[in-house]
Amino acid sequence: MKKLLLLLLLCCGWMTQRAAPADSLICISTDETDLVLKISPAGRLYQVYLGEKLRHFEDARRLNWQVRTGSDGSYPVRGFEAYAAGGTEDFFEPALGVTHADGNKTTYLFYQNHRQQPIDGGTETLITLRDDRYPLQVVLHYAAYPKENVIKAWSEITHTESQPIVLNRMGSAMLYFDAARYFLTNYHGDWAKEAQPATQQLQFGKKVIDTHLGTRAAMQSQPSLNWDSTPNRAKTRAGSCSAPWLGPETSVVRSR
Repeated sequence: MKKLLLLLLLCCGWMTQRAAPADSLICISTDETDLVLKISPAGRLYQVYLGEKLRHFEDARRLNWQVRTGSDGSYPVRGFEAYAAGGTEDFFEPALGVTHADGNKTTYLFYQNHRQQPIDGGTETLITLRDDRYPLQVVLHYAAYPKENVIKAWSEITHTESQPIVLNRMGSAMLYFDAARYFLTNYHGDWAKEAQPATQQLQFGKKVIDTHLGTRAAMQSQPSLNWDSTPNRAKTRAGSCSAPWLGPETSVVRSR
């Protein structure tokens, strides 16, 4: 009887760890844009909306985190994970790829907590995710600047495994965009004609903009790019990214 009671208590504790909080929505907002994340009943974090600001926040509660990966229903129901890790249900490249100390390359990240704090000119949202089998933690940072209509995102990865781990992939963020088509603008140049724009429509696959010139990056191919839903940027939802550090730099946009 004591063993059965202990087993039930352990199961309840495990279910409590995985259960989503009462308010499963996390909203990162500017004056014009909303990024909405939702915690699933299993405790996984998914992006459910990124676009023009919702008129009524209650509308976000109706957004479903579930999507089907195959039209024939042969694949399991899943969502657009906010920070996908390797070895899970996502068949595409993850934001985080880890080889753990024991050689295992599978990582499942579960929501732990989140908080919002004021910063100069905006609000920062910090979301803590943690693997349920390994002492690996990821903190997602989103800094929203309302007046500028800018959301800046980056990630912080820590671990306390007994031996070193290998980070095979480590993305600053993982955002999903939904439009019929996108156009990519990147910049190249030479002396006295730096930052010459080149625009092309994105097709399925991966577009890589990289440079290995360090502080001389502006002389050839700058590690920055913009993407838009229209080529003339007259009325569009746009984004941009850059790799501002020295050394080998790469910016990647993936279409699927």
